[in-house]
Amino acid sequence: MEVASKLPRLVSIHSYHATGLVLQELGQRPISVPILHWWTGNARETSRAVDLGCYFSIHSAVARHSKFRTRVPPERILLESDHGYRDPPTAIPPRIEWVEHLVAQQFNYNVKEVRRLVWRNFARIIHQTGTINLLPRPMANILSQVAPEG
Repeated sequence: MEVASKLPRLVSIHSYHATGLVLQELGQRPISVPILHWWTGNARETSRAVDLGCYFSIHSAVARHSKFRTRVPPERILLESDHGYRDPPTAIPPRIEWVEHLVAQQFNYNVKEVRRLVWRNFARIIHQTGTINLLPRPMANILSQVAPEG
């Protein structure tokens, strides 16, 4: 985490069943934009993670939990195509659309609003971390046209 705090990098932290330890480390060794993957924290831990500036990458199993609607501001969510342990493998190809649908339900948005929101959030992270030049040129071009809010 000390090295990650000094480099322009996207940092995705796999926090599954280690939420307390992850939050403790982030409190002691902050990084510019921590992205929490497979977040399983309770409501209190989720609020603490938000206070620490964390973003949350949400997949279908996690998107079903209301703590995202009640604890995580929409401008801190990202979506991922990772599938939950209860999801059938045949559902993997359309995974991201399903996650968009679940998140839209949680926040009372439509799917297009969720898609725009996530692109803006990702653009904000790229801007905050100074990592646009590390991305493939087509992706960098798209993100340079997305105005990050906030």
